[in-house]
Amino acid sequence: MRIVQLFSKAVFLFLLLFAVFSFAQTTIKVTYYTGSTQDYTIDTSGKLYFSGSNLLVKTTSTATNVSIPTTIIRKITFSSLVLATQEIGANKDQIKLYPNPSADYIRITSGKKEALKIKIYSAEGRLVLNGTYQPNEDINISSFKDGFYLVQVNNTTLKLIKK
Repeated sequence: MRIVQLFSKAVFLFLLLFAVFSFAQTTIKVTYYTGSTQDYTIDTSGKLYFSGSNLLVKTTSTATNVSIPTTIIRKITFSSLVLATQEIGANKDQIKLYPNPSADYIRITSGKKEALKIKIYSAEGRLVLNGTYQPNEDINISSFKDGFYLVQVNNTTLKLIKK
């Protein structure tokens, strides 16, 4: 029973992080202990959350909840058609981040010529870099661990993959 509770908490934390960083349609695949799977496509108006010991999937704002007991779930896998270079939210200043993915440095361009206030967050939500840079100035990311990051440039958030 304790394993199920720990699993439920881990899945909840993962889903919470997913909800914070998600954008556009996302597909989830639920794998059961029996080996069977079920795919769900969650629209931007949909929800994925826990209630008691059940996972609730609501694919759109008007869809009926699908309730799945967490005790029969082995694994939940997420996938999305969103590219690594796609921004999250409005990009009014035409901000672009490249190269992406990157191993050593990134550059950020903008439609405006003014300095860019940049904050980079890890997938865990930890602030890993905070500074002001000029457009096209190299930003060193070589010390970052490989993984997914969110780059906040002024009021625009972009995805970054460190390889």
